[in-house]
Amino acid sequence: MLPSVRHQRIIELLAQREFVTTTDIRQVTGASLATTQRDLTALARSGALTRLHGGATPAAPHGETRLLAAYLARGRHALDRHDLSGVEHALQQALEACARIRRAAPRPRRSAVTQVAGEPPVLHRQPPAQRQCPDRDQVD
Repeated sequence: MLPSVRHQRIIELLAQREFVTTTDIRQVTGASLATTQRDLTALARSGALTRLHGGATPAAPHGETRLLAAYLARGRHALDRHDLSGVEHALQQALEACARIRRAAPRPRRSAVTQVAGEPPVLHRQPPAQRQCPDRDQVD
């Protein structure tokens, strides 16, 4: 299969799911793991997706990231003018843009991902007690 066809299939798969694994992509394209990883790297460089360990998610829309930068700049300018209502308004807009970006490109971190065929992935985060640092006396 040609790289352009594989890339199109990967993009179509990402349009259906929030996260795809390299195994999912290999099943759809029939490509080897090395070829799949090269395809994901090429698509990530072009901005078509966000690469994660073991798979990929859709890329955040560029328009949203530009809006976020503009809202944050407005907030800084309002702060320089001591315009607290302007700061509050700009930060509220920035938070809304962050939420839209996050929904478009979720990035699971330090989580186990479980996926049942045809279902969206389920993230299992460790409880906070398991993520805490050990006592100093317990560390070599």
